[in-house]
Amino acid sequence: MASRESVVADLTPPSWALSDDQRGLAIAARQFARERLEPLLGRPLDPALWSESVRLAATLDLATMILPQQAGGMGISRHDLALVVEQFAAGPLERAAELTLSSPALMTLREYDALDLLPDLDIQHYFDGTTSIALGIPDVDASGLWVLRQHQASPAIMIRMEDERPRLVLATMPGEPNTQGAAPVAALGALYIERYTTVPTGDAPLLGVSKNASHVGRDPVRQWLVDTAVYFAALLSGAMQQCIDFALAYSVTRQAFRKPIVAHQLVAARLADMLVSAHTIHLVLRSVAAQDTQAQIAPVSHMARHVATEAMDIARDLVQLCGGHGYVEGLSPAARLLTVPWFAMLLMKVEAALYTFIASA
Repeated sequence: MASRESVVADLTPPSWALSDDQRGLAIAARQFARERLEPLLGRPLDPALWSESVRLAATLDLATMILPQQAGGMGISRHDLALVVEQFAAGPLERAAELTLSSPALMTLREYDALDLLPDLDIQHYFDGTTSIALGIPDVDASGLWVLRQHQASPAIMIRMEDERPRLVLATMPGEPNTQGAAPVAALGALYIERYTTVPTGDAPLLGVSKNASHVGRDPVRQWLVDTAVYFAALLSGAMQQCIDFALAYSVTRQAFRKPIVAHQLVAARLADMLVSAHTIHLVLRSVAAQDTQAQIAPVSHMARHVATEAMDIARDLVQLCGGHGYVEGLSPAARLLTVPWFAMLLMKVEAALYTFIASA
């Protein structure tokens, strides 16, 4: 029932047309997502098939995309990486995140020539299921943090207060989720959201400003929060594009009063609103991701609030659209309804931290 071509992508203004390289990256990721991830929306996960999907995802060479050019990589931009991450959201959102979880941390570390701080220097291992980098999102009062992670005892990038100033650190999380004041909040497939009442302490390298002239005055804390906000927004944007594709296809095939429900004026108006919202999310994301967001935090904050709010509205409207049967179980909106709120919540946590920590940096 899913549409094979995204309607949202077709509405992109001509002046925003992608280059051949950008289009090639997006097409490769989209093809993989449709073949390996989209079918997971309607059936239980087969561990063997998923292991094969993880192996095939690694062949997309996200590691090579992120590596700097001087290290033999592509040095992909934040904008182009967001386009790739969007495509992974064709399937369950938690599976897309599992395959790309380490990307925002790697982008920040690359920016400051700090990839050598990683415990595993083979970047490919962060995309083939060997290990990952957990994402630590601080509370606004720095009393604790929220952690999205996959592997136990994995490295985590987070903000820690040192001498009353926020510092970006790469720490090793405890192996057991119930230690050091940690409380499990939600399990999303192989991912876990945990709430820490205290920031884990211990020896961890502080990520300072590089001596490279191009980095003078650029704040690692700000860079990390921006990269994380763009990452979560890209996941939600991709999911919303897929939601709209599903909604349009579904509204054509489902009959009510002897005609497709899309022929009913109120349904058509609701679909139009959803389409505009998803299209706006995509364009706002691209606009912000393409900017030098070190200079302006306000656009990132506005994007985060807009994406989180609109994603929740679209997910709710889509369930209502499919709920005329009295159920949605077995349809893709049911799977996304359970995960979109968690990723929207994490995005809002990042947004709240932006002003708090940037002001004190």
